[in-house]
Amino acid sequence: MLHIQDVSKQFGPKILFQGAEAHLGLRSRVALVGPNGSGKSTLIKIILGLESPDTGRISRARHLSIGYLAQEVPKFEQTSVLGEVMRIGGRRSELLTAKTELEQLFSEAKTEDTTNLERYGRILEELEHLNEYRLESRAKEILTGMGFRPQDLERPLTHFSGGWLMRVALSRVLLMDPDLLLLDEPTNHLDLESLLWLEDFLRDHRGALLLVSHDTAFVNRMVHEVLEIDQRKLWNYRGNLDAYVEQKEQRLAVLRSQHASQQVRIAEIEDFVRRFGAKATKARQAQSRLKELDRIERIELPEERATVRFRFPPAPKGGKEVVTVRKAAMRFGEKTVFEDLNWILPRGSRIAIVGVNGAGKTTLLRLIAGKLQPSEGQVIHGHEIKVGYYAQIQAESLDMKKSIIEELEQTAPDLPVSQVRGIAGAFLFTGTAVEKKCAVLSGGEKARVALAKLLLSPANFLLLDEPTNHLDVESRGVLLEALQGYEGTLCLVSHDRAFVSPLVDHVLEIVPHTGPGPGGSRVLSLVETYDDYLARKMREASEKRSHALSGTERQQPAPSVSETEKARRQGPSNNQKQAWARELSNTESAIAKLETRQAEIQTLLADTDTYQDKARFLALAEEQRGIEKSLGEKLARWEELGLLLSDN
Repeated sequence: MLHIQDVSKQFGPKILFQGAEAHLGLRSRVALVGPNGSGKSTLIKIILGLESPDTGRISRARHLSIGYLAQEVPKFEQTSVLGEVMRIGGRRSELLTAKTELEQLFSEAKTEDTTNLERYGRILEELEHLNEYRLESRAKEILTGMGFRPQDLERPLTHFSGGWLMRVALSRVLLMDPDLLLLDEPTNHLDLESLLWLEDFLRDHRGALLLVSHDTAFVNRMVHEVLEIDQRKLWNYRGNLDAYVEQKEQRLAVLRSQHASQQVRIAEIEDFVRRFGAKATKARQAQSRLKELDRIERIELPEERATVRFRFPPAPKGGKEVVTVRKAAMRFGEKTVFEDLNWILPRGSRIAIVGVNGAGKTTLLRLIAGKLQPSEGQVIHGHEIKVGYYAQIQAESLDMKKSIIEELEQTAPDLPVSQVRGIAGAFLFTGTAVEKKCAVLSGGEKARVALAKLLLSPANFLLLDEPTNHLDVESRGVLLEALQGYEGTLCLVSHDRAFVSPLVDHVLEIVPHTGPGPGGSRVLSLVETYDDYLARKMREASEKRSHALSGTERQQPAPSVSETEKARRQGPSNNQKQAWARELSNTESAIAKLETRQAEIQTLLADTDTYQDKARFLALAEEQRGIEKSLGEKLARWEELGLLLSDN
């Protein structure tokens, strides 16, 4: 489907990769990995045709469709959530506009041009490929999986944050159903429920997947092949991320052994030439050895990359009760986030705050950290509790006008400059790099500065909001190891399952309010461990997906309130159940007949002979529109009946 053939690329003296070779098949599931700056983004742009390789080529199957999700929030039109998702890159709108224009010409009998008739047939065929007539229900299903509520779908995009806009962008790419999905960090803005839904969706995707992600648990579940950019080459490994790590270490062990043997041989040759090169009796042999030396293709070992290295300082002794929350409520205007919250956090606890996006996880964390004051009630820190807070949005904790060293010195004004610089160096800020302004730093660099600030202010209560965002795999591993050795109390919000699981022993779940009225979320202290919670959520997501596929939990259109409520409150009679079952069976048969006839009409409309008889063509087009309407009505009733029967 897509071949990377002998591709090379460099910028100035820096060579990103040479002679890169790879193949993506129809059902390939591939992770693209490599350190920051290795060329992942450049290779993606070459695949997309946005950049040209210096040598080599990218061969694509004819009519290959690619759906691409970038890390940056795209520029959207001023439209609603549902409207934007259904644009599908603008192609759907183009087709619908052209279809309407041609139908207007036909209805006014202004054209006899067979070219227009043929064009109309091709448009119908492409819309059929896009599954146009079920597109809206599919779009709503995807948006629901992404965490949007029914009342959100018609809201303007200007009402949503960048994280929610990224969900819109991802939903649009998924709705395209392309031959190749190319996703760059798709999980960065997803909560656990949406992430689990995405995993199920991608497993069912009929096409290929090329994935760039730092979420190791997600990657492990999604891929069976890994492409790594390293040593200016593109390496291919079979299996998931865990298999890649093992295979790479085996490859490097062999490479190190070969390198050591080669160095011994080179040293032997150089020693012989040095000892006997000037002797007449050995000169010929020395020259032969020199030629052998020139012929040796030197084995290069990977460069040792600098990595973050740190440990949290000993936690100061504090009270037995780290924080006490009494009848606390948090409101923003008319919106109640939560209310009547009572909670005591004992010293030494390691808590994960979990829940869907928008439920109030970050608000609760900021409240506990003292960054927000409760609208009602009290939040009391225990005796000698020193809080260390890591914000999800680093702009909250960094002064963008200051340099790195100024920011760190301000955090610990009593420490010697040499010690502050030493901690900066542990986070890869050395030499003149410490003079860079915070405003120009990348997301990963800002994250490292924020972590360095935590080390400069010893705390016995750490509150971390999505600490692994913007960190590469190596830095995440270092942070995980440091937190495992941390002696104080820990409370964190993170969607990174592999990161959270070994760190916490308790779960605090925020369940959003779903009933009538303005009530806030419920905050539940769960008795289950994080792994138990995760297993339960995965099971619930799987069950929900199964119901959705069987048509029993589809949200559009909803069943009639009166009929459903009557069934739920009073319980239907056996006769009613049998009547519903018969109607369901008859509806399924009717749908099958309509779909069969729809396919027959599509075949006729694809035949150029059909356009020779304009009256017949217009009759078929009219019948097609009637079938579309009938199918929509039948499918709506089929979904309603399925829900009624499943509930009773």
